[in-house]
Amino acid sequence: MSDRDTSVTSPTSVVTDVGDVAKDAWHLIQQEYALARQETIETITPAVRSLALLVGGSLLLILGGVYVLQSVVRLLATRIPSWLASLLSGAAFAAGGAVLMGLGQRQLQQLSFIPQKTINSLKEDTEWLVHQIKSRLT
Repeated sequence: MSDRDTSVTSPTSVVTDVGDVAKDAWHLIQQEYALARQETIETITPAVRSLALLVGGSLLLILGGVYVLQSVVRLLATRIPSWLASLLSGAAFAAGGAVLMGLGQRQLQQLSFIPQKTINSLKEDTEWLVHQIKSRLT
């Protein structure tokens, strides 16, 4: 009675294999989560530092600018009408502020918030998982 084909896998071995693949997949998911978290922290940290510098610099610039503007207006007002002195001084400070804001914006735009390492790793894990399922079920 050796008509049975012994190469066919038993249902319990298939269940065991699928369980093993599921455990491996769960472990990979946990590793990918940790990688994504770490990569996000590494990406966001420079952005937070840049924003803190922009905010701090902006506040100091505003405070300093008020006093400098006041002194420039008073100085110019000795030669030209005070309204024109205020207008010229304000325009010069507004132009300087616009340049600084443009520089800060350009730096922020250069930062990438896409976790590229995690995306690549997930693609590799997906290929590995598909290969594992195919090899264990055939």
